[in-house]
Amino acid sequence: MTGQDIIVILSQGSTVVASAAIRSDEINTACPSTERASATQQGWKEVLAGRKSWSLTLNYLMLAAARLRDVLLIGQMFDVTIRDKSNTSTLTGKALMTAAKQTHTTGNLCQGSFSLEGSGPLQ
Repeated sequence: MTGQDIIVILSQGSTVVASAAIRSDEINTACPSTERASATQQGWKEVLAGRKSWSLTLNYLMLAAARLRDVLLIGQMFDVTIRDKSNTSTLTGKALMTAAKQTHTTGNLCQGSFSLEGSGPLQ
């Protein structure tokens, strides 16, 4: 499996905001631990699972001038779908766009990135 076998779709309702031209993505999940006291031993630390979280970063090519407005998408909620090409494995969730960045370099394709923080479960 390679990165091109994974498809990420950002949408709001039935409107797809990003899917084509995504060059790379990175998904992170986390579960912090909470220390607890033990009634049976005091020599070793015991932990419980804390609240889970997830985040997603997407890097894309800006293939049209209209993509300049992507930086205005921050603060909005999106439906996120991550799946393989054959659609046999899928992850879905809702996420808040926390950052948008664009790089415009003379002589190169313009690039952008989105950072999203999961709101609720990733299923």
